Amino acid sequence: MRLYYFFYSLFYFVRLIFTRKHYQVIFYSPHHFNRGESAENLFLLPMLQVCRQEKINFLYLEEPDIYSNQNRSKETVPFDFIYYLIIIFRKFMNSEMSYIERDKKIGIFFKKVFFRNITFDNYICISQSMLSFFRGMNTDARLFDLQHGTIHSKKESYLNDGKASSNLIENDTHLLLSGNNYKDLLVENEKGDYFANHSHVIGSSIFDNYLEKPVEINKNVLVSLQFTHDHTEKENEKIAGKLELLIEKEKSFYFYLRNHPRFNNEIDLTRFTKLSNVELIDGDLLDNFRQCSLHLTVYSTTVFEAGLQGVPSYILQIDSGKMNIFNTQYHYPFYDLSLTEIHKNYFHSSDKVKKWAKQFYEPLNKDLFLKVLKNE
Repeated sequence: MRLYYFFYSLFYFVRLIFTRKHYQVIFYSPHHFNRGESAENLFLLPMLQVCRQEKINFLYLEEPDIYSNQNRSKETVPFDFIYYLIIIFRKFMNSEMSYIERDKKIGIFFKKVFFRNITFDNYICISQSMLSFFRGMNTDARLFDLQHGTIHSKKESYLNDGKASSNLIENDTHLLLSGNNYKDLLVENEKGDYFANHSHVIGSSIFDNYLEKPVEINKNVLVSLQFTHDHTEKENEKIAGKLELLIEKEKSFYFYLRNHPRFNNEIDLTRFTKLSNVELIDGDLLDNFRQCSLHLTVYSTTVFEAGLQGVPSYILQIDSGKMNIFNTQYHYPFYDLSLTEIHKNYFHSSDKVKKWAKQFYEPLNKDLFLKVLKNE
């Protein structure tokens, strides 16, 4: 199947050499973000819908991820051929050159070969993907990074020692944020004024469907696992060990374990499933929340998703700067409470956590999004 996407991509971009086109927006995302029921990218989906409604001409490119088990989207143009060419070019570039300068030079070269007849006004990506490459292709375009997860003062891809990351600054990248609290956090923790001038709060439609408060509260706990190659083996084991101890201690609760989309067997889950009060769960997240009155994780953004549904979370505390952000950065209201304490005061917890979450995730503002695209 991967060969299909590669050859489809090869045919598309070779044909593109002889086609003159202008796009108002180029969207770009790695395919591991395809988390909808039909492999849609739920982060980009509302923006794509707005563009279609407003007849905004766009191109949607999808980057392959060999570590992901997510399905490829049928609505995208696979970037596979160009992506693997870029990987090869990087191998032969001057090792003393910064990765930003290197990718800009590759972008300049590819513009002359594959994209010489292609122009675009805006580039919107997720996870800062290919910023330097597309900046090399077009020095006049406006580049945007769409927020897809948590942002905090210790996240080096955004802030490092009070300074905006070089990848953002050198590519003159603007941020599209989901809520004012995120912008305030960046502005307050930066020593300069980059984020004050390069951040746009447009909201998000990813959490549009809210649940009604459940009539009957249960003791089912949805666990958002975070075992991925983003963590070291030691970090994954530390999380697993602490979770195992908690489950064994809290025998009156039943735990449903939901894997991270990029889980690749970093931890053997049989250590959990052999326990009497544990089973695995998948499917639609909203359906999971209907089944579970409580949520548990370390520092997953699912805390916000749960909060917007009025489902309070128990935070599994790990002694790590990047893993305690819900205490140090987001001031989660129940950070130090036990599962029993949260469950005992459930309706109060439910109301309070929903108000907290809405400060970080506002509804998508279509008008603001369109103004950003038009640079108004």
